[in-house]
Amino acid sequence: MTKYKLITILAALLLLLPAYSQKRKTIAQPAPTPEELAHQEKIASMTANTEKVMFIDSMVVAKADFLSHYTLNAEAGRIARYQDQFKSNRHPDCYIYLNALGNKCFLAQQNNEGIINLYSSEIVGNKWTRPAKLRGINDDRAFSLVNYPYMMGDGSTFYFSAQGGDGLGGYDIYTTTMDESGNRFLRPVNIGMPFNSEANDYMYVIDEYNNIGWFASDRNQPEGMVCIYVFVPSSVRQTYDPARYTPEEISRFARISDITLTWDDELLLGQALARLKLASGFKQQQATGRAFAFVVNDDATYYTPEDFRVASNRQQFRELLTLQARLQALDKALGKARDYYVSAKGDERQELADEILASEKKRQEIIDDIRTAEKHIRNTENIYLSKNK
Repeated sequence: MTKYKLITILAALLLLLPAYSQKRKTIAQPAPTPEELAHQEKIASMTANTEKVMFIDSMVVAKADFLSHYTLNAEAGRIARYQDQFKSNRHPDCYIYLNALGNKCFLAQQNNEGIINLYSSEIVGNKWTRPAKLRGINDDRAFSLVNYPYMMGDGSTFYFSAQGGDGLGGYDIYTTTMDESGNRFLRPVNIGMPFNSEANDYMYVIDEYNNIGWFASDRNQPEGMVCIYVFVPSSVRQTYDPARYTPEEISRFARISDITLTWDDELLLGQALARLKLASGFKQQQATGRAFAFVVNDDATYYTPEDFRVASNRQQFRELLTLQARLQALDKALGKARDYYVSAKGDERQELADEILASEKKRQEIIDDIRTAEKHIRNTENIYLSKNK
């Protein structure tokens, strides 16, 4: 028996324990239906494949204004209620995503039958075009409700939440990408645990500029309240090693029973909390176009290349941003290469291994260049500031 099957069986048994314990107190419970067994098996499988995620914060807030707690960078776009964006009394439970330029919108609308689907609209001649239903996401009507859209900066990777389909219950978070023609989305994929649960999980957002993610959930919350979880996004999906963690521990990670259990890297945690603090503290400034934060010292933080006092540092800062973008793109490519390597064979496997090693070497070179650039910029700025107090 493989480790994976063993974990799945153990997780399924853990889910059934409460029912077994009550048999001693009451009469025997009816046997689970095939649908219930399939659901339990799905939960066990997703639990065993829980993604490894560092959660840096969580807050319980009123659902009525939960969006105000997302400190999304203006360069990443805007999320809002449909009614607030379009100044309308229609579609009260629907949400929208507006791109950074403010000329394209992904929106949810509800029809007369109560079905919610996703649409897109663009500004043409100072007016929004008639919303067009997104192709590929709910063509087969597997979902009854499709809502909470968010488009990543690449203009292709798309997140939303939906009820029905292969979900665990309530709203589940899904991801999809635009096909090469740009006319339709590929088949949506459930992003799994810990982001999804048997409750409602939605409004999954990643701010690539601050490298911070958010999503909301009403798991374990009273009526009208939701918990917003703040996490560190990863370009490579990793799961918990069953050789290191017990099924019970993995189950706790899947349920997000305690976010401090995910704090296994103090440096990463500290950096993420610092970014979150900056994002929260400068939310208003970011809305005016300040897209980056470079800490020079305790008393000076710059937000644009023009803020640098040393003229040559303005160009170096732009080059630093380019290095950071290259590193992010390389990390994504490495993640895909490693995933494919698992199933590759023969010469292809060896070629992949060589490419991965070369990419890892290049990655370290970029990291070294970033650290050198940051140190040089910071030192020269501090020298200038100390001489011109």
